[in-house]
Amino acid sequence: MNDDEKQELREALLGQRKNVLADVSRHGVKTGAGAGAIADETERADIIAENMVEHQLGFSESKLLEKIEYALAQLDQGTYGICDECQKEINIERLKAKPSVSLCIACQTIKEQSG
Repeated sequence: MNDDEKQELREALLGQRKNVLADVSRHGVKTGAGAGAIADETERADIIAENMVEHQLGFSESKLLEKIEYALAQLDQGTYGICDECQKEINIERLKAKPSVSLCIACQTIKEQSG
């Protein structure tokens, strides 16, 4: 991977991080009356379900943010683009498509099939 590709991928990761942080702000914890203060069972169930979705969104966003931060640290250390499992280079097209990946296609496939 050349320096221009590294810079392009760094910018992609920084843009992705900015978008995730904006999503986290948009899906932040809601304030107001808790489910216990609501008399209607259907309304209470709707709020509980909504809170579960918000929690899952937050969890997914935090996992993606961790992957982005890890990739940026690897860029700084000079180890970005090396598969965490087999230590081979990750295809540049894969990195451009999904800059936060840390596994090559073969290792990702094995991981998905085993778990």
